[in-house]
Amino acid sequence: MTLFKRASTVLATLGAAGAVVGLSAAPAMAATTLTVKISNGGSYTATSAKTVLKDGTVSVTCSTVGSTPGSSTSGKVPTGSHTGTSPVKVGTAAKLAFNNCTGPLGAVTTVIHSLPYAISVDSKTNSSGQTDGIISGANVDVSMTGCSFTVKGSVPGFYTNKTHKLAVTAKVPIKPLNKAQLTVSNVNGCAGLVNNGDHPSYTSTYTVSRHFTIKST
Repeated sequence: MTLFKRASTVLATLGAAGAVVGLSAAPAMAATTLTVKISNGGSYTATSAKTVLKDGTVSVTCSTVGSTPGSSTSGKVPTGSHTGTSPVKVGTAAKLAFNNCTGPLGAVTTVIHSLPYAISVDSKTNSSGQTDGIISGANVDVSMTGCSFTVKGSVPGFYTNKTHKLAVTAKVPIKPLNKAQLTVSNVNGCAGLVNNGDHPSYTSTYTVSRHFTIKST
């Protein structure tokens, strides 16, 4: 190889390396900043007739029996304005209960840890008055005959101003800005139907006592 060819090869290699370094050093895409205004805020209670935690073929369902709802929660979403990088925290769920729960092996017991959970806004409000949200900090032990596990993480959903309902679901009306998911750990038993590292879904619709309004821009 001639000296000229060697020099050309070295320069090409350096150039390629420089390009890689340049790409690596490029700034990440800017995060989305939201301004969230809460009207008629304050303390609230909320109830759900039915909740479903689903991991593959295993479902745990908590349902209303008599005057006891499938799930209930309470906390605060104060009146005010919040500006920050999405998700923007606007309130808390300080109490949470699951009632009358059953699974494939019969009655299910839940133990809730690490309250309060954070309630955050994760989108701009659409023309229908709907706003995506994330409830984070979840930490719940689930147990039934021959199977127990822990579920931790966050769940997506959306709040509708007109109906004052919070739908906890992955099927949100606006493309979410952040990913929310639950993760299973501490599996004991379960016959391989529930495994560490699984990402179960949680669905429910809570009717909120306080008719607060969320406007996110």
